[in-house]
Order: sequence, then C-alpha cells, then structure tokens
Amino acid sequence: MSDLYQLKLFDVERKPLEKIPYKFSYVFKCEDPSCKGHKKMIEDWEVGQLYRRMRDEFRSEERAIEKVKERFLGDVCASDRETHFFVGTTLAYGTWIILGAFWPPKRAEQFSFLE
Repeated sequence: MSDLYQLKLFDVERKPLEKIPYKFSYVFKCEDPSCKGHKKMIEDWEVGQLYRRMRDEFRSEERAIEKVKERFLGDVCASDRETHFFVGTTLAYGTWIILGAFWPPKRAEQFSFLE
C-alpha cells in the first residue's frame, strides 16, 4: 500500500489509496490524413477499478492487464461501436488525457459497408 490518502470529508475515516502500478493508454490515429498517431493516457476511474478487481479475482497482475485490454480494446473500441473519448488537459503539462469513453452501438447504416 502507498502512503496516499483521501482528503477528509464529513469527518469520515480516511482509507489509504492504492496507486495503480501501470499507466494504461490508447494508441490510435484520427481521421486527419496527415495524422502520425496519438498516444493518450487513460485517467478514467473505471480502468483502475477494473484492474484492481481482476487482479484480486485472478490473483495475477498479468491476467488483470489482459482483462483491462479486453475491456478497453475489445469492448469499448469494438468495430460495432461508435467510440468517442472525453478528454481534458493536465494543467501542469498541457497534455491531453482520456477521462472517459462513450461507446454506443453503431447504427446499421453506419457499418453496412462491412458486408
């Protein structure tokens, strides 16, 4: 466990925070023809929680990482999904990070070219 702690709110007992030992990122190209690619770190709460839950369930860091990849690449970025990222910047560095994803199913007319 790390020495990270939550701020005290409403006089509730503070619990130590666990630092996730990995930084998860998406590597992708956008629609700009001159795009050379992007690598954006995922700061979504869900990625850390999924990692912890899978690590505890399978008692394996490697298996937990596989499960995170399955979820965020296989489900969120699946070919039948219209994936959009919610992004923000970190003030100190001015770099863009991914705060979350919206990944509704594509409508039939959106992926009819796949047939």
